[in-house]
Amino acid sequence: MDPLSQLFAHPRAERAFSLLMTMRSPWTVDIADGSALTLMAVIRGRCRVAAGPVDHDLRPGDVALIRGPRPYRVGDPTGHPPLARIEPGQRCITPDGRPLHVAFARGLRRWGNDPDGPDAVVVASYAEAGSVGRFVTDVLPDVAVVPAGRIDAGPVDLLHRELQRDGLGQSVVLDRLIDVVTIEAIRAWAADHPPAGEPWLAGVTDPAVTVALDAMHTRPETAWTVAGLARLAAVSRAGLAARFRRSVGQPPLRYLARWRLALARDLLGDPTLTLDAIAARVGYSSGFALSTAFSREYGHSPRAHRRRMAAPVDPVGAGQRPPATNTQNG
Repeated sequence: MDPLSQLFAHPRAERAFSLLMTMRSPWTVDIADGSALTLMAVIRGRCRVAAGPVDHDLRPGDVALIRGPRPYRVGDPTGHPPLARIEPGQRCITPDGRPLHVAFARGLRRWGNDPDGPDAVVVASYAEAGSVGRFVTDVLPDVAVVPAGRIDAGPVDLLHRELQRDGLGQSVVLDRLIDVVTIEAIRAWAADHPPAGEPWLAGVTDPAVTVALDAMHTRPETAWTVAGLARLAAVSRAGLAARFRRSVGQPPLRYLARWRLALARDLLGDPTLTLDAIAARVGYSSGFALSTAFSREYGHSPRAHRRRMAAPVDPVGAGQRPPATNTQNG
């Protein structure tokens, strides 16, 4: 299983939020919700995404992946001053801080200044990708644009239709559709822009490397060596090492160490697991050995990371019905 598959098998992917935003010009919205990754698909009209040093004009059929948690701006091409701001907790306010969620709410999953506006955009976002997910999201630019026609329009159309109705199990259906569109968008972007540091994201075509990656991803607790992985892949040790570096961008055991620590970092979110139990799951001989490697990689101890994850979150907008544009949902 590759990190892209692992990202969307991760429990935190279930927190994806989705809605249909319908707008009439002039409109601009400041987004500061802190989401890890946001998907935007233009259904009709146009919109401009301003994140980082470049503005991106999107047209019908275009899909954009916006990497958080930094704030960004979305609006029509006029550059009109913002009429709304989205904050953590889905708190929707005017630029001067007045509540706006009632005025712009068009139902459970529709939002905007005009329900029949000519600009319509599907918005979906992941509150947190997790450390494993960041193997993927950290490779993306501030905004990764996939032009119309590069991915199958079917899942986007299904997502659009599902957002316009209500029914049993809808949140599960939306989660799966969001995952499919996001995965397809990442695949298409990586194929057109192979990341130099993580070439595997564009797809690993070397069968020996695929075998080695699958072994490390699915059995991280195994005491893998390059020789052992090579035997599994039926190639020489030197051959696997060279092919792995060429396909993945780093030596096999360095990649394995990063993978194990990313898994451990996510597992620290489960308060029922001891450090020794986590160490056993990800291939370290003891909690002490894991703690040493973890501190070297991340600059703080597992205990400090666990305290940070358990810290209470300021419930901004608590008690309000989620109305906003790109944020999270359960």
